[in-house]
Amino acid sequence: MTTKNTNWNYLFKHWFFTLLLGPVISQIIMYIIVLNPNKIVGLLEVYPITLIFSFAFSIPTYILYSILYHFLSHRNINEKYVKIILIAFAVSGVFITTTIIKGSMMKDIAWSYSISSIISGAIFKLNFKE
Repeated sequence: MTTKNTNWNYLFKHWFFTLLLGPVISQIIMYIIVLNPNKIVGLLEVYPITLIFSFAFSIPTYILYSILYHFLSHRNINEKYVKIILIAFAVSGVFITTTIIKGSMMKDIAWSYSISSIISGAIFKLNFKE
């Protein structure tokens, strides 16, 4: 039996860029749609605290994501399908987390982080081999 080392770059890039883009996409959506003017907040004012909370709330999803990532890295599955599975898992995790947290803006936040996850997951190259 041959073992291969898993390259974790895609996982970390996907995770961190999702966290970085989520608040930006949320503000863009708020400015375009303007669902409620009092929901629009200056991004620079809340960006650092948003990143901290986003990181904390995303940890459970990305622990499970890393287990799935490791499992898929040792299977002979087309990388295109693996990316779709991983992105779908991350998006599902976003919706589950925001459903558990609840709140008036959670639906908007779930959509913005999901869009961010899809964009960042699609951009980066998945390469399981080191």
